[in-house]
Amino acid sequence: MTSIWLDEIAPDVHSPLDGDTTADVAIVGAGIAGVATAYHVSRSGAKVIVLEARTVAEAASGRNAGFLLAGVAENFVAAARRYGEDRALRIWRFTRRNQELLRAIVERERIACDLAWNGSAQIAGDDEEWVEVRESAERLKKEGVRVRLAPEDRGAIYEEDGELHPVRFVRGLAGAAAAAGTRIHDGTRAIAVTKNEVRTDRARVQAGAVVVCVNAYSPHLVPLRVRPVRGQMLATAPVARRVFERPAYANRGYRYWRQRADGSLLVGGWRDTAADEEVGEDERTTPRIQQQLERFLREHCVDAKVTHRWAGTMGFSHDALPYVGRLDSGVFVNAGFTGHGMAFATATGELVADVLRGNKRNETDLFAPERR
Repeated sequence: MTSIWLDEIAPDVHSPLDGDTTADVAIVGAGIAGVATAYHVSRSGAKVIVLEARTVAEAASGRNAGFLLAGVAENFVAAARRYGEDRALRIWRFTRRNQELLRAIVERERIACDLAWNGSAQIAGDDEEWVEVRESAERLKKEGVRVRLAPEDRGAIYEEDGELHPVRFVRGLAGAAAAAGTRIHDGTRAIAVTKNEVRTDRARVQAGAVVVCVNAYSPHLVPLRVRPVRGQMLATAPVARRVFERPAYANRGYRYWRQRADGSLLVGGWRDTAADEEVGEDERTTPRIQQQLERFLREHCVDAKVTHRWAGTMGFSHDALPYVGRLDSGVFVNAGFTGHGMAFATATGELVADVLRGNKRNETDLFAPERR
């Protein structure tokens, strides 16, 4: 079954590319990463072409929960343990930049995407995580982050986080990129890339630079350490009462839920209960995960009617951070978001655009694609 997001909005029609052409920058992939990159590059006056195998936002960008969270999936204490505190703070600030940038773009381009800033709840799944959640909140308060503890839920409320309709945003952003001169071609699968060429089964694109933005599918085109991981969700018809006050991320990011403004409920995750099965590019739901999603739903809202069940393929990097920049081959990449494309990709698109223009940014080392 298709996601609730893709079911609610018909795709814009972009014709396939049927003949050879040229561009200043050729981008492969029209999810949030590819579209954001096209938007930022095209605004500088460059001639941009985007090639998409399906339609804009039809893959992972149209199958997620629509969260706009700061940081990575782990709480800040766990992130600091993994990356070091200074690096973890830089990552946090980068995702805050992503939120600010997205807010500005939505306003500037008048994108109707149900953007709201109701905050988010980070909820501990066990005693050890609750200690980390508390410590994370206290540490981030020192950085000016608006966060408060909710001991009754063993959680922390991050006041500045947001939510949106991901497909409306990405397709609205694609429209803004097209207005700036970007050419978008659906139904056009890239089969090979070099630093100056993209080849499809019907055409070749010669370009000054090539950017691969296909996330989980990156290894089909470039030697990138991305593995495909499946995520599953369900959604319900609107319910009259408020069940969830704000988007919630629980059990170290493995479980998540929210209630939309129209009252519909979304529940996703539980991948950790079937980690060996939830891998690969197969976008199908499974009874094992869906039963757990529905069990959680029924614990909170017995009478909600499930209307949508779906799966999407995420691209996981080796260290849970995206790969952004230039490979040794000369091909640029913007991928490997590890389930957090909405938290990073508007800003990583800007980062790639700056690198292409020769502008130095101090974040490039965070996401260098061939880092150890």
